[in-house]
Amino acid sequence: MPNILNMPSNLSAVVITHNAKDTINRCLDALLKVTEDVVVVDSGSHDGTREICLSKPVHYLQKDWEGYAANKNFGGLHTSHDYILSIDSDEILSDELIKSIQQEFAKKELKDAYELNFLSNYCGKWIRFGSWNPEWHIRIFNKTKIKWQVQDVHETLDIMPTHTIASLKGKILHYSYPTVEKHLAKIEHYTTLFAERAFKSGIKSTILKAYASAFYTFLSSYLLKFGFLDGYYGFVIAQNNAWYSYLKYKKLSVKWNLEL
Repeated sequence: MPNILNMPSNLSAVVITHNAKDTINRCLDALLKVTEDVVVVDSGSHDGTREICLSKPVHYLQKDWEGYAANKNFGGLHTSHDYILSIDSDEILSDELIKSIQQEFAKKELKDAYELNFLSNYCGKWIRFGSWNPEWHIRIFNKTKIKWQVQDVHETLDIMPTHTIASLKGKILHYSYPTVEKHLAKIEHYTTLFAERAFKSGIKSTILKAYASAFYTFLSSYLLKFGFLDGYYGFVIAQNNAWYSYLKYKKLSVKWNLEL
């Protein structure tokens, strides 16, 4: 049971989910230790995720998938407090982070936003080096000042230079990809979205840029950021990062060539 005495009174949580039965239970249990107001936005799960959510004291909503930012903003409309902790259903608060959040939100003066450090689990291995570690993202923010910007690929918050930001101790444990195949499938999807958006924005590319970007990405992830210390999966991640970089610029180059 959550410790009510340590429960922040001004924090809500929004979780977006789709077929996350393997992680949603732990995700929600951790969130319920920092807030009594948890909103789950489910985009059509059919693997038992819905039933798990309905067994918890959370506000469960169903909404067709319109993108990360749109679904997160939708969830935010149903929160009760000004501050939102926004995570995905494959992300779990560590015990240290739970304690940090409880301590921070016991204060009278709060920042506009807080960045959290991620520790990713890739195919069963925790990734501690390379381009994935450290990995800081703003995931707690004041909804009266900050919202998610709707984009095709990676969602971002509309952070301004005037916003005050702090970092919290602890980790978000991110169970990113259970298999390499799922990673490659997401790369295929994201690179297509990138090429379409960049093309509409008038950004150009060449095959030479695709190769050069891939080479630098692999060099940075595997060698300069010590990805090799993560062993086999450190190599796989660096290789896939390079493939992502190559593929997005290649697809963009192809789109421009088709227009000529």
